[in-house]
Amino acid sequence: MAVLPRLALGLSLLLAGPAMPQTLRVGMQSPPSTLDPHWLLNLSNTGALRNIYETLVARDAQMQLRPGLAESWRVVDETTWEFRLRPGVRFHDGAPLTSADVAASFQRVPNVPGNPNPYTIYLSGVTGVEVVDDLTFRIRTSGPLPILPTNLTQIFIVPRSVAAKGNPEFNSGEAAIGTGPFRVASWSTNAPLVLRRHEGWWAGRAAWETASLMPIPNDTARVAALLAGDVDFINNVALQDAGRIEADRRFALFTGPSVYAVNIYPDVERQAPPGVEANGQNPMRDPRVRRAMSLALNREAIARQIMEGFADPTDQAAPPFVFGAIPDRPVPAQDLAGARNLLNEAGWGQGFGLNLFCSPNRTPRICQAIAAAWTRIGIRTAVEVVPQANFLPRRNRREYGVFVTVFGSLTGETSYVLGSQLHSVGTVPGLGALNFTGLGAADTDAQIQRARATLDDAARAQQLQALMGKVADEALIIGVGVLRSVHAGQAGLTFQARADEEVQVVDIRPR
Repeated sequence: MAVLPRLALGLSLLLAGPAMPQTLRVGMQSPPSTLDPHWLLNLSNTGALRNIYETLVARDAQMQLRPGLAESWRVVDETTWEFRLRPGVRFHDGAPLTSADVAASFQRVPNVPGNPNPYTIYLSGVTGVEVVDDLTFRIRTSGPLPILPTNLTQIFIVPRSVAAKGNPEFNSGEAAIGTGPFRVASWSTNAPLVLRRHEGWWAGRAAWETASLMPIPNDTARVAALLAGDVDFINNVALQDAGRIEADRRFALFTGPSVYAVNIYPDVERQAPPGVEANGQNPMRDPRVRRAMSLALNREAIARQIMEGFADPTDQAAPPFVFGAIPDRPVPAQDLAGARNLLNEAGWGQGFGLNLFCSPNRTPRICQAIAAAWTRIGIRTAVEVVPQANFLPRRNRREYGVFVTVFGSLTGETSYVLGSQLHSVGTVPGLGALNFTGLGAADTDAQIQRARATLDDAARAQQLQALMGKVADEALIIGVGVLRSVHAGQAGLTFQARADEEVQVVDIRPR
């Protein structure tokens, strides 16, 4: 008589289909180097730690702001913002989230000893946090700070009970307590970060009981691990592998716009910068020469052929979809004759020589195409790919006359690229920090400062767009194209690629 119940059970299992695995294995190009959410600001760390910790303001896949731990915020006056916390949020240890935790987190950010790259840039202009009640607090600023909500997408909140702990306590797991969809199960340097589902997450249960973020830095090895079934998902697929993954029905390719743009940075200041062969002169100080360099580029071919279709052409220094960029700006077509005419007008019809210094990160083939285009108009160009360990230090010492690199507008607003790269160096603290080409003029600096202090979004967008148009029209920074975020996984998964290229495990779901 026991056969019928067992038969019924078997039929019910068959009808229900195969059980979904409870563990997700993710092959990551760059593992996190810390569990401390306020230590060593970089994409590898923030991307991984966003699975554990959360911010007051969040961003969707297209970098648009949305409520995070704060359900609302408003401007009280020019130096005061009021935030209201989402009720019912609890940390992994069960403690409720309160305004005092926010104040303690803000206090911790600039005070982590020995921090090699702190998150303090995102609290620039913040002078203090006033606790009103458990769910309400006010942020005081030194002046109008319209980008405060944007900046707060990068400041993780920890409980005040661990805010006095240091980097070692976080890395041991003792202090690694957040409010996010997963809590830490285990981690050590260059080992998988194993996450366990936070059952009390305010936004609901994640699809996976556990997730393992496995470091596989080599692109070929990461793809091989996916194809062999050793991992379920990989990030940052090498473009040469994207086509065969997409053609294989066992897998799915997840792509979308990225905030990372390929830009050319010409030295516009020095008389004879390194790598320029022009009889001791610098032709790139003339805007007509820079416009010729821009017109010579076949951006469409670079995007479709060299980048395998995983890039979008633009001449702007930031993606057209971020706040303050020009969404409908036409992309200039290649015009070699027009470029030669501009060189003639500028007195450089005989041409000159350049060394194009190139970052090894996703750009060497693009650099070759740029060099070929410039050589066709008489600018004899040789490419020098600088090893990653040397590229940034040499750039910081201004050892390049012109260079190509990838820049990410991680705030989702052009005030970041304009303030850091277009503003003069050394005139306003924090501005011009990434200006390695000598850009900057008093009127432009004033425009940047005015835009950064304009609280009205529509007016600020208009001001930023005018500046972005100036940069592109004068080819002060020459935009080439916007990269695309490219990830891959098993065909049974679904995922929306994010513009910041982060992988948030909660967003990977069974179909």
